[in-house]
Amino acid sequence: MDSDLVSVIIPVYNSEKFLKESIDSVLSQTYPDIEIIAINDGSTDDSIKILNQYSDRIIIIDQKNAGLSEAVNSGIRKMSGKWMKWLSPDDILYPNAIETLVKEAKKLPENTIIYSNWEMINEKGKKMRDFYESNYNNLDNFEFNVRLLDGQQINVNTVLITASLFNQGCIMRTLDDNIAIDYDFFLRAGILYGVKFHLVEKSLLKYRIHKNQTSHKHILKSLQYLENIKKEILSELDEKTQDKYYLSLKKYSKNKKIDKKSMDLGLKIIAKLPESISEKMLVFYLNKIRGRR
Repeated sequence: MDSDLVSVIIPVYNSEKFLKESIDSVLSQTYPDIEIIAINDGSTDDSIKILNQYSDRIIIIDQKNAGLSEAVNSGIRKMSGKWMKWLSPDDILYPNAIETLVKEAKKLPENTIIYSNWEMINEKGKKMRDFYESNYNNLDNFEFNVRLLDGQQINVNTVLITASLFNQGCIMRTLDDNIAIDYDFFLRAGILYGVKFHLVEKSLLKYRIHKNQTSHKHILKSLQYLENIKKEILSELDEKTQDKYYLSLKKYSKNKKIDKKSMDLGLKIIAKLPESISEKMLVFYLNKIRGRR
């Protein structure tokens, strides 16, 4: 394992439209010690042709379609770096993103997941708004986990993850709902593996919203699925620790009743809207609700 190497893993499935821009943003990083692993998960478009254009600069895994988690895990099994960076093939890294994350990671205990603020862009790459994550750096692990259980969402495309966590057995699980894969990973990392989370208060990613995304479709059903994930993970703890989490979560949530009602209303609106205007409502949801965590 290269002590300074960052392995950037890009799971690819029918991503031809934005793939080149995404890869170029990694190749343009100011941090020099990077390997790029792109997993073509049975794409039926020209994604593999685009990847092959970079065959002298990136590692390409071409496999039959096995789903998002298996694509990411294929990359993890191939990686040689000390850290892993997940990047969706429609998102763009700021040029100094990896350098900034690594510099921060070296100041912190090894069992830490670093994440950052980010910028939302639309299909044409136009900036829609900035997102500033809640800074919980001063909280202990338990209190941060309570916020994760309450719904604290970390944009997985901003994170830097130590490879030692995968070696401990904390991998991306195959789930019935792809939207839950990263949230499930963060919950298990924090609650079952004692990982500390640390925010870098800089925008380091351009996160693209476009009509072909599935992450905001059937969102009400997905949220119910997340509730089941929380219960499953907590059930792996002893009864006393479970009770402590449920009690603390109840106390924390009690002060957020107005926000929760607003969130429920916003999600119901999104679910009923035609696809042509759902993007605007998603921005409303992320802006008004997610920002109040």
